[in-house]
Amino acid sequence: MLAEQKELYFHTKNHFKKELKKISPECISPLIAVRQIVKKAIEKYINDYCTKDAQVFSEEDFQEVSNRLYNEIINGEL
Repeated sequence: MLAEQKELYFHTKNHFKKELKKISPECISPLIAVRQIVKKAIEKYINDYCTKDAQVFSEEDFQEVSNRLYNEIINGEL
């Protein structure tokens, strides 16, 4: 993972752990639920640490973090 991806990953896990734990591997689309949480994490990060229209994380960062969290949920590691 790149530095930005790690930052987003840990920020998401630290601030949205309860929400992530509520996602069940058996739900209709856990990946969509994870992506919604990662999007909220990006918005919170920008709101807390950046100027309003900052582009801190790329689409690749979003995808990588979403996929990693999704895999952790599916594998029961979260």
